Amino acid sequence: MKLTINALAQSLILALGINHYAIASDSPQDSPNADDTIVIVGQQNSYLNPRVSTATKTDIDPLDTPNTVNIINQQFLKDIRATSLADAYGYTTGLTRSGVNADSFTLRGMPADLNTIQVNGLPGLASRFGSPTTANIERVEILKGPASIMYGQVQPGGMINIITKKPQEEAAINYDIATRTYDTGVSGFGDDNGLTGTIDATGPLNSSKTWLYRMIISGKDADSYRNDVDQHNYYLFPTLTYRPSEITELTFGLELESEQRVADNGIAALNNDIHQVAPIDTHYQSADDTDEDKGTAAFASFKTALIDDFDLTIDWRSVWHEDTRDLYETKDINDVTQTVSVRDRDQVNKREYHYLDVRTTGSVWTGNIEHQVLIGTNLGFEKKDFLRETYATTKIDFLNPQDPTGRNQKKYKQDHRITEYTNYGLYAQDTMYLNPSWTLMGGLRYTRQDVDFDYVSKSSSDTQTTDALVSQAGIVYKVLEGTSLYASYGESFNPNSVEKKDSHDKAFDPEKGRQYEVGTKTNIINEKTNLTVAYFDIKKSNVVDKNDAGNYQLLGEIRSKGIETEMLALPIDNWQIKLGYAYVDSQVAENPDPSIQGNRTPMTAYHDAYFWTKYNFPYEIAGGVVGTTLGANYESARYTSEDPSDRVKLPSYVTVDIGVHYDIDQYRASLNVGNLFDKEYYVGGKDSHRLYTGAPRTITLSFSGTF
Repeated sequence: MKLTINALAQSLILALGINHYAIASDSPQDSPNADDTIVIVGQQNSYLNPRVSTATKTDIDPLDTPNTVNIINQQFLKDIRATSLADAYGYTTGLTRSGVNADSFTLRGMPADLNTIQVNGLPGLASRFGSPTTANIERVEILKGPASIMYGQVQPGGMINIITKKPQEEAAINYDIATRTYDTGVSGFGDDNGLTGTIDATGPLNSSKTWLYRMIISGKDADSYRNDVDQHNYYLFPTLTYRPSEITELTFGLELESEQRVADNGIAALNNDIHQVAPIDTHYQSADDTDEDKGTAAFASFKTALIDDFDLTIDWRSVWHEDTRDLYETKDINDVTQTVSVRDRDQVNKREYHYLDVRTTGSVWTGNIEHQVLIGTNLGFEKKDFLRETYATTKIDFLNPQDPTGRNQKKYKQDHRITEYTNYGLYAQDTMYLNPSWTLMGGLRYTRQDVDFDYVSKSSSDTQTTDALVSQAGIVYKVLEGTSLYASYGESFNPNSVEKKDSHDKAFDPEKGRQYEVGTKTNIINEKTNLTVAYFDIKKSNVVDKNDAGNYQLLGEIRSKGIETEMLALPIDNWQIKLGYAYVDSQVAENPDPSIQGNRTPMTAYHDAYFWTKYNFPYEIAGGVVGTTLGANYESARYTSEDPSDRVKLPSYVTVDIGVHYDIDQYRASLNVGNLFDKEYYVGGKDSHRLYTGAPRTITLSFSGTF
């Protein structure tokens, strides 16, 4: 990359000791002038993002929002060699994994569900068993705290919004091929390998560039370090954009996903003791057991300008998804006989999501005060058709499991349920710019859900209607240019299941959440350095669970409070740093069971921290640039359950990742080593019979390029 600077700037660079840059000039070097040109070797694409959209559904400077929004952009995903979104979770503050499914994580101490992950601001993942692929991700925006004003039924800890790649005006074909293996005691180098490949083509379809396209094809075939476990995933993402004028754009596309893997419920521990755990490659399921995801998503986005500086945006997303399981699922562990109980189970889960969001944004003035007004409406329909068939339970050896065989038809049981949800929402937000220093933000949402439930197996049906009015408010004070203080309040809404009734057969009120947050955001030195610090206090009430009598009951609330801080910096053009820390105190604040009251909520860590740095050498080697990366993740101890009679304390851990890459022209070769010191650790679990281990030392060699 070439930058024209004057002689004074050149002198400043030399005075600072940055003297490894190659300097090219259009004139003789003994006659420097203002047209001298510097060629900066090793310049990096930044992890910083000057605009965010998830917090307000409009592009806005993060310093102007009274919320915490963490960004994971495409460059960072590429540098850490993330093939799934979960690969990046360790480099996000306040987020703790709890398992291996798409929604297996907690955010600010609150459990996630499938609505916690949205795509371009709308619900509906095309896969469920595994974390979403990164093949189609442009960036990820993680909005902390309640987001129900904009997005409806979302857990109070926050949400993850996947922004997908769009067609580009410049024609390009990008490819990425990677192979990986392990280097550990249970899987030696070259024993269990994996291969991933992606082709990403984009460009105009006509000379006027009114039609643009993008086609992404990706696949993954990988063996695990765990016995008999492998996966085969395939993805296709075609997208078209039509621009009839400078003010109007229509984008529509498809997501076609197929994922198949050997079913795996993790390992178990005796006596609720992590020191009495089975070896990390122990597999209690059969090699023929399968988990399969198949999904098709169709989406469209229409944007145009209206009168008086108002715009109109219409987003639509429909998903048809089916996941199937055929396995011996892990049900329990017997400490005395040292056996694990597995149950023969088949299931077919079908889900449909159809959502439409229509909104308009523009400015109005009252005197000298500008009001940035957002008015929108959501319409949504969801259908869940779950068919589950179970047979006998078998006991297998804790340390040396043999594949269970045979199907006991006498133990057959069928459970078939169909639930339809119709969702309505109307929301409004006003951002008031009182003066250059003060900004106020306030919003309201009315939301309603109608439910039709058909319990096919029991020939019964039910209906339920739930509505709520939720609000949010915030204030931002710019202390000086590049530094702001903020405070905010937000509420969340999430209906309790229609299937959960009290002992008098009455429905429960919806779960409600609220959060108070205060913080500061600053570009400490310049726009290439950003620091955020936030304190939050979240309460989730109307939590329903079964009591000792086996009846559903409002059992209390969850309370979470803590501090998060994150810094991204690009001190010089060839070196950048990303680091963060979170303290999260999340506990069961109210519960009638004294053994549970005050306990930590499952899979939440008091402390989590990360560090990442990338350095490119500022001189050429064999005509190209060599760079290095170094990252570390820390997670403190977590519990697999709030119930002390059946929980396991997962120990704290630190993992280290390193990498080296070589760039020449439009091509890159990378060698990455994940979990360099081969630390044995756990990413999540349930009770004591399903514990999920993290990957041991992993070596990845990749090649990418553009043509």
